[in-house]
Amino acid sequence: MVDEADDDALGKAVDLAHLRRLWPFVHPYRRAFGLALLLLLISFGVELLGPWLLRQAIDGPLTAPAGGDGIVRLGLAYFASTLAGAGLGYAYAMLTTRTGQAVIRDVRAALFAHLLDLDPGFFEKNAAGKLVTRVTSDVENLNELIATGVLQSLFDLLKIFGVLGVLFVVDARLAWFTTLATPVVVVTSLVFRTLARDAYRSVRGRLAKQNAFTAEALQGVRTTRLFEREAWVDRTYGALNESTRQAWGRTVLQFALFFSIVDFTIHCTQVGLLWTGGSGIFAGTLSVGAFVQFWLYFGKVTDPIKELGERYNVLQSAFASAERIFKILDTRAAVRDLPGARASVRGPARLAFEHVDFAYVPGVPVLHDVDFAVQPGETVALVGPTGAGKSTVLALLSRLREPGSGRVTLDDVDLRQLTLDSVRGRIAVVPQDVFLFTGTIRDNVRLFDPAISDARVEAALAATGADELVARLRGGLDARVDERGGTFSQGERQLLSFARALAFDPDVLVLDEATASIDSETEARLQRALKVLLRGRTAVVVAHRLSTVRGADRILVLKQGRIVEAGKHRELMTRDGVYRRMVQHAAAP
Repeated sequence: MVDEADDDALGKAVDLAHLRRLWPFVHPYRRAFGLALLLLLISFGVELLGPWLLRQAIDGPLTAPAGGDGIVRLGLAYFASTLAGAGLGYAYAMLTTRTGQAVIRDVRAALFAHLLDLDPGFFEKNAAGKLVTRVTSDVENLNELIATGVLQSLFDLLKIFGVLGVLFVVDARLAWFTTLATPVVVVTSLVFRTLARDAYRSVRGRLAKQNAFTAEALQGVRTTRLFEREAWVDRTYGALNESTRQAWGRTVLQFALFFSIVDFTIHCTQVGLLWTGGSGIFAGTLSVGAFVQFWLYFGKVTDPIKELGERYNVLQSAFASAERIFKILDTRAAVRDLPGARASVRGPARLAFEHVDFAYVPGVPVLHDVDFAVQPGETVALVGPTGAGKSTVLALLSRLREPGSGRVTLDDVDLRQLTLDSVRGRIAVVPQDVFLFTGTIRDNVRLFDPAISDARVEAALAATGADELVARLRGGLDARVDERGGTFSQGERQLLSFARALAFDPDVLVLDEATASIDSETEARLQRALKVLLRGRTAVVVAHRLSTVRGADRILVLKQGRIVEAGKHRELMTRDGVYRRMVQHAAAP
């Protein structure tokens, strides 16, 4: 399981392991990447051609008494090589960018789909803002790694060793002198590599925490203003922002130090080349053209060395992002389809809990030996004090959680033997905390499912009494719904959520405190509709307002995770038990 504590405490980055994990995403595009590598190799050959042509011009036509024709031919050849290099660079950039974005699209889709399959417990431990960072900036960070990072880094290494070999061909004495800078550059690169990896890991962790706090602060801005806590929120964000800035500052410092040391080493080597090469020219052992060729080739060695350092700086950010992405992809859903699971068949539904125990934390049970059945078409109410386990029963019923022992059945079949889609396709839940999506009324009732017609949407709205609400809105079914339904009251959101559940025509209707925030008039209208709508459907109702469950076929009273009473309202009122005391307490002024 990934949680916020992991952001600064991930293990040692194993870059090759990350590349192996990325291979399944890259594999479908291997031919495009192979073509990109071929383009790099061709461009390398073209790049080596330019300095050789300059040497031929300097040592040939430029020093010859009548070398006009030769210099024109060499000039045209140099222009052609430059033009070819530009064309190859353009083709390479276009190919790698488009292919890299295709891979990034696949990674983002796989990560998002995996998140949708994870359990509620995962999202309870991971802030939404942090997960948004994973799907957006962390995935986009991989683009540099996939699109050009690995290929270009391999090419830079090939270029360094290839040009070094050519340098020995041009002049071995000068080539040996240039290798004196190698130990300094190698040691500096190794130190920088370790520091940069840790620094970028720290940056990604702090950025994720900052994004998580930002998302939470924006969602809770109304509460913040009501309690005048703006100053605290601003200070907290400022501290997180400063922490992110400091983490970035460390990467910039390491980046600056690395390039300063490498540049100083290269410049010292260039001074030595001028002295050594000049001595060779005056001694007649080295031509001017050969020295210019060597000097230009030496630049083609130093450029990839610096580019490798800069690219490593970027790649470490990508590897840090990859580490976090794969940490999520490695998280397995506790609730998933088991091998051999079969589809549940639509129709009248029978539910049963058979001696079910459950605990969120091992050793701290929430449900103890819960055993009851709900017959087809029966409405059963669950009541009890806060923390009695009512919502946990509903989570097990919807298979958002798995029982620790015992089993939950649908039509006498263990839910674990049925596919999740078929189980949840038969059950509609109206939660206490209603979530409305940005879109229209129509979109929110049918949840963007085109198979649900407008007629079904309108029928569901009418049955719940929400049609009067929609009639008052400009646009009717096409009326806009803002983010999280912020322009609707809690009661109005619950009415729309109830209409949503009915539009899907479920076999089982689950109401979790569905009338908690609805006024008495709306509740009465809803209760009248329920008498008709629940006919033929199995229903499980959780309510704190006991007046809403008096008409239930059976009432189950939970206390400390156990069913302590069961029966109709009148039966329970004749007993001196928990339910009667709850009703009397609710009626007390």
